[in-house]
This record gives sequence, C-alpha cells and structure tokens, in this order.
Amino acid sequence: VARYAYDGVEVLNGKIYFLGGSGGSGAKNIAERYDPVTNTWETIAPMSVARSGVSSAVLMGKLYAIAGAGGASVEIYDPSTDVWTTGPALPHTVNSGCAIVANEKLYHIGGWHNSQNFKFVHMLDPSTNSWAKLADMPTARHGLKLAWFDNRIWAVGGYDGSYINIVESFDPSSNSWRTEASMTTKRNRPFAFVASGKIFVAGGNDGSSNLNSIEAYD
Repeated sequence: VARYAYDGVEVLNGKIYFLGGSGGSGAKNIAERYDPVTNTWETIAPMSVARSGVSSAVLMGKLYAIAGAGGASVEIYDPSTDVWTTGPALPHTVNSGCAIVANEKLYHIGGWHNSQNFKFVHMLDPSTNSWAKLADMPTARHGLKLAWFDNRIWAVGGYDGSYINIVESFDPSSNSWRTEASMTTKRNRPFAFVASGKIFVAGGNDGSSNLNSIEAYD
C-alpha cells in the first residue's frame, strides 16, 4: 500500500515490517512485511488504531507500535501468532517522536502534539511493563531520528519551530544529555544508521526541499 512515514519501519527475524503511515484517506492501521529471501510483501494483522507519525521498536522479539496521530496508546505484535496486544500507554499523547531499544529497554524521545514540541524522554522496562520519565532532552523537537552509538542514544535533527541540524546524545547509565557536533545540513525526518564506527544520516527535509544527501560523523 502506497503511503509515507518517517518511522514505523523495523527489522525482526530477518524481515522488514512497515507499520501505519499516512496517505490518500489519511492515517493507516495497516501493517506489511517484506521477506528479502523471496522478494515479496505480505499483509499481516492490522493494528487496532490508525497511526501516522507512529514510533516503533523491537523489544524481546516483539514489535512495538507507539502512539502516533496524536494518541498515546501502544500495541505489541507477536510474529509467532500474528496477533497485536495492548501495551502500556505513554503518559501523554504524542505524534512524530522516535523510539529505540538499548540494553533491553525501550526509549521514546521527543515528538509533538497540538503544535507543541516535546523534550520528554520515557523508558519502558519490560520487567515492570511501565514507563519511567527520564531527564529531558535539551532541545524540544519532533521529526528527530535516534541511533545507538558509543553506548549513548544520539538524537539527530528534527523540527523545533524551524528545521534544525542539532545533535544531542543521552547516556542511560547517568541519565544525562550532552551537546554533540551539529550536522552540516538541517534535516527534519531524516534516516540514521551506524556502520563502520560512524553515524550516517541520510535524507530528510531542510525546509526548502527533500534531500538525497548523506553525511557521516566520525
């Protein structure tokens, strides 16, 4: 199904999952899965809630769909049963935040609602199945992307009222943030990944056009 999203795409058991998104009639509750071995897509069980601006992550072999479209609810997908179950909701409604798993815990950072950008950081501990609030990110924003690098969570780019090239990193062990070197380009809703000991950031929008450029941090 043709649609767009900047998060909601995850790898689980060697397959690529695409959750929710938006396009055409608006927010989608659909979920699709790609198998690179057979080069085919298949439709899996839909979420109970349509989610544009959804955040996603894989934790303990299950797929988490977090908030989106102004909601706070969480759904968890079990690939062995093709069933979604209800997870612990975030303490606030949020759209276009970002999620990442580090040290077997799930972190949700940033986002916005009612034109207000958020700097909130919440951690989901599967042992308690509840969210805990951690130290705020210095720059409130949405459309950021997260990467796990050098034992820190790096928050890259986004939108805080303007398109930004800001990079900040979070140390879960000390519950503290620090400012990192800014990107060379302002990027809202970019993609980020780690390879060869560097952080790569690709695409996004700089306020005037969509970008095809890539930059790397050493």
